[in-house]
Amino acid sequence: LKDIKALLLDVQGTLTTRDEHGRNILVGGVRLIEHARRTGRRILVLTNATKRNEAILNDLRGAGLPLEDGEILSAGQATGLYLREKRGACRLWILGERSLGEELAKYGHEIVNDTSEKPHFVVVGLDRELTFEKLNTALAHLRSGAELIGCHASKRIPEKDREIISVGPIVKALEYASDKQATIIGKPSRVMYEMALAKLRVNPHEALMISDELKNDLLPAKDIGMKTALTLTGVTKRQDLERSEIKPDIVVENIDDLVSFL
Repeated sequence: LKDIKALLLDVQGTLTTRDEHGRNILVGGVRLIEHARRTGRRILVLTNATKRNEAILNDLRGAGLPLEDGEILSAGQATGLYLREKRGACRLWILGERSLGEELAKYGHEIVNDTSEKPHFVVVGLDRELTFEKLNTALAHLRSGAELIGCHASKRIPEKDREIISVGPIVKALEYASDKQATIIGKPSRVMYEMALAKLRVNPHEALMISDELKNDLLPAKDIGMKTALTLTGVTKRQDLERSEIKPDIVVENIDDLVSFL
């Protein structure tokens, strides 16, 4: 891995985990980040979070990670950038929380709240206050010509002492009801990985994707030509790896163990 020029870091289960109160607790990463800086390697945190980038960075810094501004690519940010690059400034109806709309507005998009206004896109992010009425409003916009965007396709996310439904199942429901195919931006979509490589200004073989998740994080990175490292601090255990057809380039107990390989 000595020729690696950039590190892409997953968050949940790789850098942090959550305690019973939902607060971020550091798993590792400080030694690796400091080593990357000393050796001239670029760093990018890759997360499917759909709140403001500033809030995500503050959470990670609060957990003890020495991250700088710009060292993060979130699904919310990636969605805003993708739409601006493909269509310019757009009208968006958000099925998600206020912070997602705030993040998307940073890229010149207009957030539509009045149901009489026709958006270009319905954008689906995490919404802990999802209602039947919101789903039906989204459906009405889709049936009237709006296109469907999923900020990511994760099925579940951990919250406090349980798992909750994430963005993917909501996107699937709207696809089924509207007869439309969604464009997915965040992991495991190729869109986010290509955007990350462009931001880091490296070729795929010069980048190392580090995560605790085989299918949604490491497989798409491997498919695009990146090197991959599995950490055993999250959802994937050694017995899961033995049963899986997905084989990362390197396996470590903790993300900071990668220092000796770089």
